[in-house]
Amino acid sequence: MDNQDYEKLLKKAENVLSKSNMNQQRLQIPDPDVIQEGKATIIRNFIDIADMMNRDPKHIAKFLMTEFGIGVTISGKRLIINRKISGDQISSKIKQYMDSYLFCYECHSPDTEIQKIGRTYVLACKACGAQHPIRVVSDARDDETTIEEGKEYTVEITKVGSSGEGRAFYRGFNIFVPGVKKGETVKVLIKRIRNNTAIAEVRDREKQ
Repeated sequence: MDNQDYEKLLKKAENVLSKSNMNQQRLQIPDPDVIQEGKATIIRNFIDIADMMNRDPKHIAKFLMTEFGIGVTISGKRLIINRKISGDQISSKIKQYMDSYLFCYECHSPDTEIQKIGRTYVLACKACGAQHPIRVVSDARDDETTIEEGKEYTVEITKVGSSGEGRAFYRGFNIFVPGVKKGETVKVLIKRIRNNTAIAEVRDREKQ
């Protein structure tokens, strides 16, 4: 290969990098719109963020669940995280997700997709054609992200309503529990669920 061939390859590489840098600059991911609700954290524009990345919201949610070590629930356009987490922490994890599962490892273009080749998942770049193996995000088990009627869960009572019923926020659900005090940790049996609201009864109380 002579110098002229090297110059052609270098020019091609520069063009790829230039285009990918322009694409990366044009990719405007909105900042997470984060609010605290009780002991939960809600990303109100979660689906908008996923759409801008062109990634499956469930994949991003699984990543955040694994990183934070806590259950999450997608509710409409929102992501509910069952713990208080700062906006800066969430922004940092979303950037980490983008570095691992969005930007090409070679040219840094965001024009990529996740593909499965055999048993391996790769990040495939549409701009430069590079493929890079990526770590699989563990699937969330259903019993870690939701609740079911007839099952027992341990919850903390964070509020007591005017009529005396205790309230807990758990896995994206508002759980109403009669006969408890604020601050108690109790094991409850879920009796009825409607939308994101559940009625439960106490089965056991944590000793103080």
